[in-house]
Amino acid sequence: MEEFSIKSVFPLSDEFTSRLEVEWLKRSFRPLLSMLGDKLVFKLNDDKTDEVKTDGEEAGDVFSSLHFEAQLNTLNGKFYLDIESGDISYLINRLDSDANGEISIEKLEGVTLCSVLDRPLIENHTRDADVTKYMLAEGVVFQYTPEPVINGKPGPGVLEFDADIVSVGFDDDWNVISFICPQEDFEIDNIYVSGTVTGEVEVGEVGGRIDPVTGLGTIYIDDLAWKFWGDVEIYGEQVSISKDEAAFIPIDYAPGSGGVLALENIDIADYGDSNINELFSSYLLEGTQGNPTGIQIGPIQETVIQGVNLHVPGFANPSTDLEWYVNFQDPIAVVGDEYIDIAHGAEMHGH
Repeated sequence: MEEFSIKSVFPLSDEFTSRLEVEWLKRSFRPLLSMLGDKLVFKLNDDKTDEVKTDGEEAGDVFSSLHFEAQLNTLNGKFYLDIESGDISYLINRLDSDANGEISIEKLEGVTLCSVLDRPLIENHTRDADVTKYMLAEGVVFQYTPEPVINGKPGPGVLEFDADIVSVGFDDDWNVISFICPQEDFEIDNIYVSGTVTGEVEVGEVGGRIDPVTGLGTIYIDDLAWKFWGDVEIYGEQVSISKDEAAFIPIDYAPGSGGVLALENIDIADYGDSNINELFSSYLLEGTQGNPTGIQIGPIQETVIQGVNLHVPGFANPSTDLEWYVNFQDPIAVVGDEYIDIAHGAEMHGH
């Protein structure tokens, strides 16, 4: 993939800055022609691995996981990356490595931006008809670790989701073009909510690619959030909440950096109820819970979040750390509308 260094230095006080002047680190410009004008996923890298942060982490570790979307353009013979508005603040925060409010030339030394995909992310489920093979999950596990409030509580916990509907769909070239998300029903009975609440991890955009022989690769996802809905009783009143009106919690990349999230390939392990002998590959996403307060469409949804958080203490707290483990079985060739039927069945479960 193509790699760039950053030439421009912009003030942190300019909240509307969304353009970086960059220099391409190769000599032949032919590969750039296919990139111009497309919104692609980039990764922030740092070569200064011999420098050590005060907390013991290498400086390069700070940049190891930040992905963002940007569009490559040219102006007066110079290259620019126009950063997606939702990602720019996270990128600025990472470049200001010592948080002193300045981005100096010294901070940019050894920092590069690398494109990780040769095509844009796509809206999830818009190309389900083009799926020619898919991987079905064997195990889906979420480990969550809230920030303790008092006496070490709330503590960490584990959620295991139904794995039989979780699938990743691919086209003929093994590009990721669909993600059928995990769902689980929670039987809640507390002062806020009583009844069955369906929870789902919803993916807005998808991309990436895997090796069909080794299972190695990365699955990129954006606009990731928990959603909760169902027919429940709230303060003694019966309420029906559809998936379209669901309560939600945004999921950001750890540690709260935002940007595009990445399910990274890891060593195969028997997470959840998986049979390790039947696994093709394992993936991990590390993230943090966003703040659900003040962003719901109404007080009913706010109450659902409170009910979920009381049922699973600390789970819905802002900044709760998440580790999402997914095991996959061997890829399966699609026969006719099989994948569309699977995706439709999962969607109908939410209505």
